[in-house]
Amino acid sequence: MNKYAVVWLICFITLASSFSVAQTAAIDSLKKEFTQQTDDAKKLAALVSLCNYHQSINKDSLYAYALMANSLSAKTKTNSTAAAIILANAYLRMGKTDSALSIAETNLTTNTVANPATRPFYFTLSAIKADCFGDAANYTDALAQLYKIISEAETYNDPIVLAKNINTIGVIQYNLDHVPEAFNWYFKGLSYTSPTPGFAAVTGALYINLAETYRWVGKTDSATYFIDKAIPLCTQSQNLFFLGNAIRVKASIYKQQKDYAKAEETMLASIAIKEKLEGKLRFSNEQIALANIYMNAGLYDKAIAMLNRALAEDKDETKADALIISYYSTLAKCYHQKGDTKNYTSTLEKIIGAKDAFYEANSAQAIAELQTKYELQKKEKTIIQQKLNLTVKNYWLYGSALFAAMMIIIVWLGFKNYRRKQDVKMQLALQEEKRIAAQSVVDAEEQERKRIAADLHDNIGAYASAIRADVEKITDNGFEKNHDSLQNLQQHSQEIINSLRDTIWVLNKEHITITGIGDRIKNYINKLQPTYSHIIFQVDEDISNDARLSSKHALAIFRIVQEAIHNALKHSNASNLKIEIHSAANIRFTIADDGKGIENITGNATGNGLLNMKARAKDAGMQLEILSPNNKGTSLVLTSTTN
Repeated sequence: MNKYAVVWLICFITLASSFSVAQTAAIDSLKKEFTQQTDDAKKLAALVSLCNYHQSINKDSLYAYALMANSLSAKTKTNSTAAAIILANAYLRMGKTDSALSIAETNLTTNTVANPATRPFYFTLSAIKADCFGDAANYTDALAQLYKIISEAETYNDPIVLAKNINTIGVIQYNLDHVPEAFNWYFKGLSYTSPTPGFAAVTGALYINLAETYRWVGKTDSATYFIDKAIPLCTQSQNLFFLGNAIRVKASIYKQQKDYAKAEETMLASIAIKEKLEGKLRFSNEQIALANIYMNAGLYDKAIAMLNRALAEDKDETKADALIISYYSTLAKCYHQKGDTKNYTSTLEKIIGAKDAFYEANSAQAIAELQTKYELQKKEKTIIQQKLNLTVKNYWLYGSALFAAMMIIIVWLGFKNYRRKQDVKMQLALQEEKRIAAQSVVDAEEQERKRIAADLHDNIGAYASAIRADVEKITDNGFEKNHDSLQNLQQHSQEIINSLRDTIWVLNKEHITITGIGDRIKNYINKLQPTYSHIIFQVDEDISNDARLSSKHALAIFRIVQEAIHNALKHSNASNLKIEIHSAANIRFTIADDGKGIENITGNATGNGLLNMKARAKDAGMQLEILSPNNKGTSLVLTSTTN
């Protein structure tokens, strides 16, 4: 960290402690101007100027200003849209997204993009509408709105609007864990900025988000470079919201450098800024970052208490919110590192439920379709513009000479005839493509049928056999002597339900990460452990690259691991069972036991279970190897064949 960055940080921490006296120089000056005005129209104009700094004003004060602005607007019959925007921003800060959305949609009907006088209001109201969707975790509608805004901003060549809304798209991609896409949008946003003062706020925001994303992928030097560029810009623009975010990222960098004392001090300064703006924080990125600092410093109880206090205020544990998922994920890590297996298992269940709700609300396919639609609209607009330019040129050419006009007509007729022939060829090609696509669907359905049949054999078939054995035992010995068998019967019935639920859960997703598979494996083992109390289970994870796999491949891996665990429990007479999950340049799952081993590995590889495991491994692009050295235990190793 350079000496200038140190000076900036000291200034900001000092500034955070003085907020009870002032906000920023610009806000204090505008407040003074507002209070000195006696004319209602001038008072309203001063209030509108003051609320242009709405991100740096306490949310309760902003709401009071909004009510005054709307009252003055009604009285003076002026600035109605500006007053409405202030109220919409106040509602957003208070979490009343429905009210803010209603104001934005109402005022968009009278403020159009085509009118230069109302265009700035149009872009501001459109961005508020996108923020309403984003704050409600409705990222599909938020992205649709943002793509519309940047398309219109490109038409009217407004670089500030482009940079701001492109930055918001990057934030949404980051929240959806689409890190490469987030980087692309942030750098695209920077391409529209310039070193002039008007771009200070949006450039600072882009630098903050780049720093946070680089920190997330472990590139601390790049993160430090961008955050040290962001902090002076936040001061220049006098935007306390961005300043608080910048200090939070700086604290997280200190955490990764293991300077926990400085990390805590800096994060508390960031929280102080945010609480001056928002009041007492309920859920925030700053709280999660502070909990991570405590966890990394080994202060698990302190982190757990802090996270549980915030989560206790939330009554809907399955709410589709990326921030809620981050709270549960951090809490699960704390329980795991502390060795609290009971609470760790319970938190894993909550993470699965929250992720299910989140990904259901924000389908990756729908988001990809929106981006494709946006790119297509850009191309169509370019083609329309090119055709318009060609028409203008042709108009002047027709007027220049009759001979030239006749030549153009001849060329046009020839081109039309050529297009007619091309259309015929295109129709024939489309018909052939449809036929091939239909056959591909039939083939895919047949392949899927076989795969699901294999799943049912490996899981439901195994549990059904166990149920049949328990029923025979109960019938032979009498119901009154078979309490344990009845319990087993109930357990195996539940496992059939769980197996079907796992299959449906995976098939409803487009992609699943390695950590997602790991969570499911740990949850599966936690449910098995009470039944096999004589066996010690151990799960080790080494995941530096949290790769995303298709649902088909993820389900294949999960089923192979399930089958391997089931075989070890049933046949090995083992005392210890260890599962290792490794993901870096390649992916590897290892299931090892210390049982009696396998005498003839080749001879035992002919059953339906092992054949299905090998077939699944091949379908998932992985290699399956079974090792039993000197019949001392068995290891099943599943390795990716490509990087």
